[in-house]
Amino acid sequence: MSLFDYVIVGAGSAGCLLADRLSAGGASVAVIEAGGRDRHPYLHIPAGYARILTHGTLTWGFATAPDAATGGRALDYPRGRVLGGSSSINGLGHVWGDPSDYDLWAQKGCSGWSWADLAPHFAAYERAEEDGTHRGRTGALHVQHLAELPPLVARMRDAAAAIGLPTPRDMNGPVREGFSTFQQTRNGRRRHSAATAFLKPALARGVALLDQALALHIVLEEGRATGIRIRRGGAEQVVSARREVILAAGAIGSPHLLMRSGFGPAQHLQAHGIAVRQNIPGIGQNLQDHYIARLTYRLSDHRWSANRRITWPRLAIEVARWLARGDGVLTWSPGMVGVFAKTEPGLEAPDIQLNGGPLSWADGRIGVPEDLPGLTLGVWQCRPQSRGSVGLAGPDPATAPVIAPRFLTAEADRAAIARGIRLARSWMAAEPLRGIVLSEVRPGAAVETDAELVRFAAETGGTVYHPSCTVRMGGEATGAPLDPRLRLRGVERLRVVDASVFPDIPVCNINATVLAVAHKAAGMILAD
Repeated sequence: MSLFDYVIVGAGSAGCLLADRLSAGGASVAVIEAGGRDRHPYLHIPAGYARILTHGTLTWGFATAPDAATGGRALDYPRGRVLGGSSSINGLGHVWGDPSDYDLWAQKGCSGWSWADLAPHFAAYERAEEDGTHRGRTGALHVQHLAELPPLVARMRDAAAAIGLPTPRDMNGPVREGFSTFQQTRNGRRRHSAATAFLKPALARGVALLDQALALHIVLEEGRATGIRIRRGGAEQVVSARREVILAAGAIGSPHLLMRSGFGPAQHLQAHGIAVRQNIPGIGQNLQDHYIARLTYRLSDHRWSANRRITWPRLAIEVARWLARGDGVLTWSPGMVGVFAKTEPGLEAPDIQLNGGPLSWADGRIGVPEDLPGLTLGVWQCRPQSRGSVGLAGPDPATAPVIAPRFLTAEADRAAIARGIRLARSWMAAEPLRGIVLSEVRPGAAVETDAELVRFAAETGGTVYHPSCTVRMGGEATGAPLDPRLRLRGVERLRVVDASVFPDIPVCNINATVLAVAHKAAGMILAD
C-alpha cells in the first residue's frame, strides 16, 4: 500500500508523536525515515550519548561551514539518523521553556501559541516523576529525576544558594531561575526516546514505517502536496497522501527538503539548477542555536568525580550496577545540574544557562575522561541574537546541506558568553565548594579579560545541538513561511512540524518544546 491519509517525513521527536496521535484518531499514517531501527545498545543506555554523537550510521555526520567568528573551524553538528531522531542520541534533558518564550511567539503573530495555549500540551504527553500540579502524570513519555545524586551535587546546590540563586527542586516548575538537577527522558535504567514512547505504540496500531528511505522531493499537483518521492533499497517510489504531507525532518532536514522540492529563495535554488515552484525567501534562513563554551575544574579527590568510574576496570562495576539496580554513571547525562540566571538587570527571562557535572574530558573531547578528578561546566546564552542559515550544496538529495549557524557574530552574544563564564567562576569559588574545587584548568585563571574569554569561547566552543527556526511560523505581515497552523503559505496540504517552525529559540534545551509543538499540531491537523 502506498496511499495513506497522512505521510510524515522524519521519525524524530515530532514525527513519532504525530504518528501516534494521528493514528489513534483512526487515520492511516506512513512515516518515512532515512535511518534504520534503534537497535544499537548505546541508544538505550543514557550515558551512551558520549559514544554516538558522531556515529557513522546513527547520525547524519553533518558539520558546519567554517566561520571566522568561531576560529575558522568546521564544527561537528550531530543530528540523529535513526528511529527517534535526535531524541535517541541527545543528552536526555527535559526542560520546559520560560513562559515568556511562548508569549513572545504570540506577539510575533503566532496566534494560539502563547504560554497559556502551549502549557497544557507539555503536560499532556509526559509521565513525570515530579508531582507538581502542573505536570503531566498520564502521558506516554517517562520523565524522571536523576537515578543517582553524586555527593558533589549537594555542594553545588549550596554554592548556588551562597551566590544568591534560588534552588528549586523542579526545573520545570513555577520558579525557573536558579539551580536545579536535570530531569531526564528516562524510564528506569533506559533512555526513553520518542521512538520508544510514541512510535512503537503507533506501529502496533498499524502505522507504516519506511525506514532506510531517503526523501527525494515533495510531489505537487495543481498547487497541492500529494506525496513524497523516496529512494529505498536502490528503487524509487512515491508515497501518496490523501489528506496531508507533513515534514518533521528537523530544522536542518525540513528546509533542505523544501528547497530541493523548489520552495525557497529563488536565486539560491536557481544557482543549484532547481526549478522554482515558489519563491519563499524565509526558508532556510533565521537558523538559531545555542553555543556552548566548556570550562574544566580540577577537584581535590576522585570521590567527588566520576572520571575513574567510567574507565576500566571500574567501569565493569558500573555496568553490573546498571544492570542490577538501574543507577550509577551509565544513567548519567551530560547535564546533571543546571543554573538558569539573569546576568543583566531588567531581563524578563534568564539569559545564561550553566550545566554540567562531576566528569571532565581530556582536551574537552566528550567520551575521553581525564586521569585526574575533574568537573565540567558548560556556559551558553539562552537567547542568542546571531542568525545563520541552511542552504543547498547541490541538487543531489544525498549531498549534505550547507549549515552556517554564524555563532558569536552578534556583539551581544559575545558579551553574554563572557558574563556567563564569570558567573560560572563565581559559583565554583563559593564557600561550599572551597577545598573541593581546587583550580580552573580550562581556560585557566590567566584568561581574564572579556576579550580573552570570548577568544577562548570562539576557539573551543560548539553547538548545544539545538538548531531551530529555519521554517518559522508567524503572522502574514512578518514574512514567515508558515502560518500559525504550520501550513506552508501558498501550498495546500503541506505542513511542517518540528523545531524549524519556532519563531525564536526558547531559553532552554529544545526537545520538550518540539514535543509540545507536535502535540498541539496533531490536534490542529485532526481538526482541519
